[in-house]
Amino acid sequence: MNKTLLNKYYLFFPIFLSLFSCEEILLVPDISKDEVILTAPVNNAALTSSGVTFSWESVKDAEKYQIQIAVPNFEAPQQIILDTLVTKNSYQQQINIGKYEWRVRAVNSAYETAYSKNGFQILNNDDFQNNTVVLITPSNNLISKNTTQKLSWNTVIGATNYQLQILDKDNSLIKEQNSEATFLNFTFEDGTFTWRVRASNGSLETLYSVRSILIDTKSPNTPTLSNPANASSTTNKSINFQWNRTSIPGSTEKDSIYVYNDTALTNLNFKDGGTSPYNKTLTTGTYYWFIKSFDEAGNQSIRSTLFNFTIN
Repeated sequence: MNKTLLNKYYLFFPIFLSLFSCEEILLVPDISKDEVILTAPVNNAALTSSGVTFSWESVKDAEKYQIQIAVPNFEAPQQIILDTLVTKNSYQQQINIGKYEWRVRAVNSAYETAYSKNGFQILNNDDFQNNTVVLITPSNNLISKNTTQKLSWNTVIGATNYQLQILDKDNSLIKEQNSEATFLNFTFEDGTFTWRVRASNGSLETLYSVRSILIDTKSPNTPTLSNPANASSTTNKSINFQWNRTSIPGSTEKDSIYVYNDTALTNLNFKDGGTSPYNKTLTTGTYYWFIKSFDEAGNQSIRSTLFNFTIN
């Protein structure tokens, strides 16, 4: 490439990239002129609980929200005690007695709104019972094959201990513990459970915060193939695959079908999730197939027997 052409290339390439980037941005809705409407705490609110729930109205086409809290304000901040991105239009935080300012802006992959801000102060923690225990792990409605789980939650300012309860699906209490710690490692049996935590300062108690968990350690039953029969042949290219499997209690189970072109199972023709009967149109040739089952907890069955059939 001669020098003239090379110079033209370097001049054109940044312009091309710029045009491409602008085109990408045009595909993202412009939210820069939208406003985040703050709901609570209202401006200059005086609170008597260290647990604060910040909330605001959703902004259309926003992907996340950036929330910040400053001491005592953003004009002359002594400290930024929170700066985080969230996907929901609310956020809970424990805050010490003092004066603060909080602000939120909406963002997406290309644009952001201006910040909306309110001032507030924490006068005291007299309304301790209005605090909320924020549960951390495991996530709500977790489905897992791991029996040992770390149940954890955030500290509540002023709390002297926490009461943890674990209940089974019949709401029978199977574990209760009072502790100064903010976590407990617990080994579950298979089943559906709820666990809940409340905080106490010795005289007042918060409401319980509750989550559910399903533990499933059992692998799905091995599927049994029925059609097309092993070593069978047909001239029909529309194949109606059929199999049977008895479900077991626990998390939701699903079947996957694997069809290969060779007995060594190195040349995969197709793989798909499905239920019996499952129809697929194929071409002339010999095929090898099996079914394997999976559940939401991450367990998997033993592979079914390998069948083969030929389309003439």
